[in-house]
Amino acid sequence: MTVLAVAAVPASAGSVLERRLSSYVAGGWDPLTLPVSWYDSVAPIAGRPRSLARGEPDPAMGAALGTAERMAAASGATALLVSVDGRLVSERYWNGTDADTRLNPQSMAKTLVALLVGVAIDRGEIGGADDPVGRYVSAWRDDPRGRITLRQLLQMASGLAQVDAGHGFAMTPANPAVRQYFGDDFDREMLALAQVDPPGAKFDYNNNATLLVARALEAASGRSYARLVSDRLWKPLGLADAAIYVDRPGGRAMASCCLFSRPRDWLAVGRLIAGRGEVDGRRIVPAAWIDAMLTPSPANKGYGLQIWLGDQQVGGPPLPPVLTPWQSEPFAARDMVLLNGFGGQRVWIMPSAGLVVVRMGRTWPKAWDDAAVPNLLYRARHA
Repeated sequence: MTVLAVAAVPASAGSVLERRLSSYVAGGWDPLTLPVSWYDSVAPIAGRPRSLARGEPDPAMGAALGTAERMAAASGATALLVSVDGRLVSERYWNGTDADTRLNPQSMAKTLVALLVGVAIDRGEIGGADDPVGRYVSAWRDDPRGRITLRQLLQMASGLAQVDAGHGFAMTPANPAVRQYFGDDFDREMLALAQVDPPGAKFDYNNNATLLVARALEAASGRSYARLVSDRLWKPLGLADAAIYVDRPGGRAMASCCLFSRPRDWLAVGRLIAGRGEVDGRRIVPAAWIDAMLTPSPANKGYGLQIWLGDQQVGGPPLPPVLTPWQSEPFAARDMVLLNGFGGQRVWIMPSAGLVVVRMGRTWPKAWDDAAVPNLLYRARHA
């Protein structure tokens, strides 16, 4: 979020908004530099940590790992982790971080929402992905927007307006995106979004589509989003405690981002997806739901249910850091799955090669080549 304009925060905007926005501007931060300690209201996500299986790479993979680590270090990465056949074979940290440092995965957190929908369907709390969201979000029960299905929301084809439409990156309370992110009610602006396209007609990446599904999960289960992540993902995966940004103490979670966690946690999530919902013999998510998540959506063949699939933008001039990944060449793994977080947060999942790679930190200085690290490691694996 680039600061283009800053306006004084009126007292009527509320003390939470005033405090958060003023400190953000005064710190000169952006989403990638904002420290985890800034988030003054968080909900704990209790874990149940287990030891991590480790292994040694074969010689060909070992040489490639050294190259990948040098590339990551030069790119401004904070972490690079590589798992082969379920065993951690490489784990490197830079820029003052270590294995216990909590980082913001940005939009990689969205994938957790989709995983939890599969669990909720399996438990009978949600009827299916084609249920209308109004069945669970009571404010839209009798609203035409309530007919948008959970599947359309998960596919980023809701047809809803963007919360900052017409405001861009203006850092002023007049921008509803600023009111939402910095204020004490994440849902107010979400529920005010207009329907601008027919549901299912157009891919339009929208943070509030994810937030709506999270609210449906809470209503269907009777549990907070933080509790759902803890009980149905974090503890079963054997992960350490984490936390998530909430609008106020005891309030609602920002499920589209801001789940403060360790790179090892995302390695486990990658392994869960690579294993079709199973890790170390433990079934956590139904296999059929993972298959549904990895099915290309009608509006964007490179996107499934809150997850990116296969090649994105290949060739042409290098692109600056943007939403859709840019690649210098196609992915060598034809079954590539990506978790994609703003600014260079990645999990590359290559199920057929038994490879999961986590990279966190800022993007490379000029262009971010999403194919470089995973192709290097995939080819070493198949040497």
